[in-house]
Amino acid sequence: MAAGRPRKPFNVLELSGAFKKNPARRRARVAEPHISVGLGEPPQEWVENAEHSQRCKELTEIWRQIVAQDVLHVLNISHRILVENTCHLMYKIRRASKGLGKATSGDFAQVKSNLASMGMTPIDSPRVAEAVRIPDRGGKEAKSSGGWGELVG
Repeated sequence: MAAGRPRKPFNVLELSGAFKKNPARRRARVAEPHISVGLGEPPQEWVENAEHSQRCKELTEIWRQIVAQDVLHVLNISHRILVENTCHLMYKIRRASKGLGKATSGDFAQVKSNLASMGMTPIDSPRVAEAVRIPDRGGKEAKSSGGWGELVG
């Protein structure tokens, strides 16, 4: 597996004008999927049963906490299974902290891995922020934003 800087998303390259500068770059990446649908609401089963089930209520609350932490708005429909898995693990960990079950070190490691995959750890959030920012249009660096352009999302 090749290490190094992750590829910039297609929409970032398009907005930054990279394809105008190098049209062959667009042709090489035209087969990439373009996901425009957001993460959406928690699973319907959780929402419907939240009134009668403490578990579903807590899973829904954890989902909403994760969505609230997505300040760069990078989560989309392709993250649903990952977010759902993270919700289940967080539920298990929180119950264990109340003495209502056990959580393993593997549960904690998997939550950390999931959050890192979504750019929601202190180490990974700058990487995601860099991938979704585009240079300022007009050629001059923005004085108020330290040279960064606007956020895509």
